[in-house]
Amino acid sequence: MWCGEDAWVIPDTFGRIAILLGLAVAFPMLPLGISYLFYRFKIRPTNESPIKNATYECGVESEGTSWGQFNARYYLFALGFVIFDVEVIFLYPWAVEHAEAPLGTLWKAALFMGILAFGLAYAWRKRALEWR
Repeated sequence: MWCGEDAWVIPDTFGRIAILLGLAVAFPMLPLGISYLFYRFKIRPTNESPIKNATYECGVESEGTSWGQFNARYYLFALGFVIFDVEVIFLYPWAVEHAEAPLGTLWKAALFMGILAFGLAYAWRKRALEWR
């Protein structure tokens, strides 16, 4: 049993998390459930047509199938961006946490940025950033 003034701290915190989790689940499920009910009670129109079921590509008629090959370098560029972006974003909360020791923190940040620069130089040297 909990005793004392802090007896409601844990249930209060987890209660708020449970409410937010419930809202996060209910928010997308409510429109889907309403749409399904409209479908079951024949309120929602179901006018099937080849034009309605066609793939939409900015108003232009589709050419070929949707299983065409694409260049995988798009993913490599996106992955490189995400890796460097997330690592740089980590610098701000880390600097706020270590604000009381500015000189030591500066050296650690310089080391971190050096590792990032080394990774960028390595990718540049391997020509991973060139579009061939």
